[in-house]
Amino acid sequence: MTSTTAQIRTATAPPRARTLLTAALLLSVLATALAIGSGIATARPTEAPRLSAYGDDIWTFGNHANCRGTIHVSAKTDPRQPGKVFVTYRPGRFTGDGPGWRRNPVCTTRVFANWTIPARYHWSAPVSAGPRGGKAVTQVLRTGSGLYGIGFATPAVPQKPVQYTLFVS
Repeated sequence: MTSTTAQIRTATAPPRARTLLTAALLLSVLATALAIGSGIATARPTEAPRLSAYGDDIWTFGNHANCRGTIHVSAKTDPRQPGKVFVTYRPGRFTGDGPGWRRNPVCTTRVFANWTIPARYHWSAPVSAGPRGGKAVTQVLRTGSGLYGIGFATPAVPQKPVQYTLFVS
């Protein structure tokens, strides 16, 4: 290799390296922008990642005619509202017995949530359902941020409660 060839290669190597470095930097900035997104974020409450000891359904009895059914529990968190859990109770189809149920096929109960020791119950609005189900009831729990064990149950005995371990942002 002659000295002129070596000088030409040395002179052209740094600009090529700079071009490759610039291209790699631009690609990484573009990939980051695509991953993060652009514009205003529209965060909404999403299902909270959780561990459930007994599933998501409360099996319970109601207020009359031996009425019974399930209530599905859903827990959501919203990054814009830290320290809050939005819980929705969706009653399934309830059934009952006897003439009292035939006259009034609506079963009503309330759900309570607890995450403190000693127990301090946070009662929901009444949850009502019949043979076709019922309307969902939403409750806002102000837990604060952190890892919580939250239990959901009704005053009926016997029943199957719901127990979540979830992280609240």
